[in-house]
Amino acid sequence: MNALVVALAVPAAVAWQLLLVRAGVIAARMYQIEEYESRRFLRWALRRSWVDHRAAVFAVAVAIAGYVAGLAAQTARPATTAAAWLVGSLGAHALWRWPPAKRGLVWTARMRRLASVAALLAAGLSAGVAVVVVAQLQTAASILVYAAAFFTLVAPLLLVAASVALSPVEAGIRRRYLAMARARLREVHPTVIAVVGSYGKTSTKHILARLLQPSIETLPTRKSFNTLMGVTRAINEDLAPQHRVFIVEMDAYAPGEIAAICDLTHPTLAILTSVGPQHLERFGTIERIRDALYEVAAALPPDGQLIVHTGDAGGVQLAARAAAEGRGVVRYDLRSDSNDTVADVVARDVLLDASGSRFRWSWPEQRLERDVSIPLLGRHQVLNVSAALAAVHLLGHDLEAAVRTAATLQPVEHRLQPLAGGGPLTVIDDSYNANPVGVHNGLEVLAAMPGGARILVTPGLVELGSVEIAENRRYGEHAAAVCDHVIVVSAAPAAALLEGLHSGGMAADRIHVVGGLDEGSGVLRTIARPGDVVLFANDLPDTYLPATVSNADRRIAGANAQPG
Repeated sequence: MNALVVALAVPAAVAWQLLLVRAGVIAARMYQIEEYESRRFLRWALRRSWVDHRAAVFAVAVAIAGYVAGLAAQTARPATTAAAWLVGSLGAHALWRWPPAKRGLVWTARMRRLASVAALLAAGLSAGVAVVVVAQLQTAASILVYAAAFFTLVAPLLLVAASVALSPVEAGIRRRYLAMARARLREVHPTVIAVVGSYGKTSTKHILARLLQPSIETLPTRKSFNTLMGVTRAINEDLAPQHRVFIVEMDAYAPGEIAAICDLTHPTLAILTSVGPQHLERFGTIERIRDALYEVAAALPPDGQLIVHTGDAGGVQLAARAAAEGRGVVRYDLRSDSNDTVADVVARDVLLDASGSRFRWSWPEQRLERDVSIPLLGRHQVLNVSAALAAVHLLGHDLEAAVRTAATLQPVEHRLQPLAGGGPLTVIDDSYNANPVGVHNGLEVLAAMPGGARILVTPGLVELGSVEIAENRRYGEHAAAVCDHVIVVSAAPAAALLEGLHSGGMAADRIHVVGGLDEGSGVLRTIARPGDVVLFANDLPDTYLPATVSNADRRIAGANAQPG
């Protein structure tokens, strides 16, 4: 009997560990997307589509069946338990499937360390279960095999355990990189400009860098490197002696994060692009978001300047707070017949079309006024350019050169970016636009585009906390007024988005619910015609997407909706 138990338990342990590896690679990718925040990652790991995946359900069912069979045949119980572990693991291997990744796991040095420790923990765990099964400690063996069947829960727990074990090592590595970054900043000593806000940061950063470049060598932080360690990496890898201006995008998921980046970089000028509900899910209240953004103002030196968008209530409040504290404040906004804003820098007479925008930029106190033309889509880009022009002037550089350069600006990748190679379709990539202001600007652009039908592909908006349902309904209502078809990628916001589409009057056969972009592209091929315009808005991270389209979403879409 012992030989049989060993012959079953050893391959069962190997098969189960390989199963953990397969699930663990997917879980590690999600952990990386969540920026190694264990609480958020574990919340993802408790999703039904992960926990009760059919492979895990099969493994659990086999474990239960093995336990029942062992009770019926006491003499063969150890072998029955080992056989259940082996059959459950092999069957789970055959059933295991997960949707393809939109962005694969990046094997950074940190991820390699994490995966190595998690693999060691998994090896120790599988060996331990095998030892208990072979030793015929029957009650413990049955419990362990049953627990092992929940491999979709075990894999994330092993990653979190590895992260906890490595936390002293990671802290030491962070301190070393931060020390290197501080030394590089002291050596290069650039003028540092901070760009913060709920949205609009990345575009404003790149626009300002482009407008300054004719006058002075300027480095913006790469892509969305906007956390403390992301900025640290940009300094260590990119900042060079020729860079006289360093533009740092700063984001925050919690209070103190912007302050920490400022403590590293010491900005002398800051642009605050917006105050809104982005990341409200994490912060809890809009007041906490405002306080987090104000950390950049608090970090400025006495002669520093804060450029603030005052088109939202939060910006008005933070501008007033900074002024009351004696800080230098420049307010900027759009001006129209219905919006007689109180701002220092204004953009008025705004004309938007399919090729970009034209407007009159003025700063009356400085006796500055310029006609500006930009080849960028969206009303928000007028604001971004306005803030950048104000910064150019405050820094004492050539405003005329900046205005000329504005006419040659290129869209930031994935932000209302017209794509070449769309064939007979006009395709606009706004997949990095994930905020309640930007999506409506995108719909405004879509409405202004010449051509045939207007088609929106979107999963809706996330991380908006208490206002998420209302904002997705509003988004759906606006889309219904603009679009001829809407392809909804099934995700958490889908129900509210679909409700908004229906309440906005969109017919059910114009709404198409799909499980992912690949499936959406298939639907697009069936409905799009030459000359149509397609807007891809807000491509959510994999952590927000389901393994399959929910039946509830299909029901809400309507019985006549296109199947996906």
